[in-house]
Amino acid sequence: MNLSYKKSILVFSLLVLMSIGLASLSFSNQIPKSSGSTPMTGVKVDGTITEPEWDGLDWKVPFFLDIDDAGNPPDTDGYNYLYLGEDLTNIYVGLDLCSDKTGGTNGEWVSVWLNTNNRTFSGYDEWESCFDDGVESLVYDVEKSQEWEFLSNTIGGATMRVNDDSEYAATYGTIDGNTTHLYNLNGEFFNITSEYVGGNYVSWVEFNVNTTKWFSIFEEIFTANILWIQFQIYTKANTSISEHYLYLAYDNGIVNPVDADQVRQLSTTTSLEVVQFDYGAANLSANREMKFVLYANDTSPFMTQIDSLHLSVYTNQTNNMATVSYPYTSINNYDIEWSFGPSANNASDHRMYEMKIPKSELEHYDPNEALGIQVGGYGTMTFVDTTWWVFSTTDVNLLVQYSNRYLFYDMQGCETATTPPGPAISGYQLYLFFSVIGFTSILLIRRKYRNLN
Repeated sequence: MNLSYKKSILVFSLLVLMSIGLASLSFSNQIPKSSGSTPMTGVKVDGTITEPEWDGLDWKVPFFLDIDDAGNPPDTDGYNYLYLGEDLTNIYVGLDLCSDKTGGTNGEWVSVWLNTNNRTFSGYDEWESCFDDGVESLVYDVEKSQEWEFLSNTIGGATMRVNDDSEYAATYGTIDGNTTHLYNLNGEFFNITSEYVGGNYVSWVEFNVNTTKWFSIFEEIFTANILWIQFQIYTKANTSISEHYLYLAYDNGIVNPVDADQVRQLSTTTSLEVVQFDYGAANLSANREMKFVLYANDTSPFMTQIDSLHLSVYTNQTNNMATVSYPYTSINNYDIEWSFGPSANNASDHRMYEMKIPKSELEHYDPNEALGIQVGGYGTMTFVDTTWWVFSTTDVNLLVQYSNRYLFYDMQGCETATTPPGPAISGYQLYLFFSVIGFTSILLIRRKYRNLN
């Protein structure tokens, strides 16, 4: 083998090795961080944030809070940090609140609001309809070491009505009117004309009112917590009659006309009279329906008339928190801990939180979508002239009912792989690799041809 041929072999080898090296370098730079390839394993949910335990996190987000440091010393303006990470079964949230330098927990709460599959909503009704379907929440009362109570001890009432014409029917007699004639005291009557039955003239109209329709949001919670319902009914007849009663059914739907507790006397004359009383919530059926009967009887034909029927429902009011009217917790299984001390971000003592939320709690969680989040709380650290702090797209208010107020972070899909994916050779690198081989092959063929000649 002559010296020129040996040189060609050497050049060929160097070029191939260089191409492979360049390709390998490019491959390593193209592999993004993936929590799927390195799921978090070190987080110990004890409320103390350390950098080693959060190694492999997806996001560490600094956010500046301009707080009321003058009104709440020793709290100070400054950068705070949101930590986000995951493994195959859990989402981890950390809050390093370097501005919160007050150790007490009096009145303290913290909240995390999630949008797990890019739901869109622009008000409480739309927001509530997405719960357990892409929207989740954890509202925690730190002082009491429990979830924030959704309902308060404050009682409030609201005037309701018969919902629609499907909620009443005449067993005896005929009806002339509809639910709109029950709304206002204006002389427009809901008329019931008697029917001849067994020797007398009788009217019997049954009402079955679905109380869940009275609430546009969190219907099950509110109907389950109805305290009482106040009846107010204005009635009269077109002539004097013998009997005119309102019968209240038991919770099983049975009407007992001889139970004085379940009977109310209505007007038997041509004079408009009002009857007002409280209806106990124990009379509601299992599906939260309220059944009652309007009954009248006389030896001659008659017509009874209702000018208005108002049903005022009384419940405990929501336990408002900051600017959130419905501080609802949908996540039932979680770990949360807090501490007060230094961290790698700030050497002075301050508040920290760590949370672990199983992905099984996040119905319809989509690992391919960015994770939307708002966080907020109170622990003496507040914005000026408020009783809370918040980290979201707005600087002041915790507007969880608007999807455009959530901050979104790509968690990179831990579920898509449990082992690191093998590097794929890009088209550019293949082109470079085979170009080098082709070029060196041409050199060798030309060298061999010259030698033969």
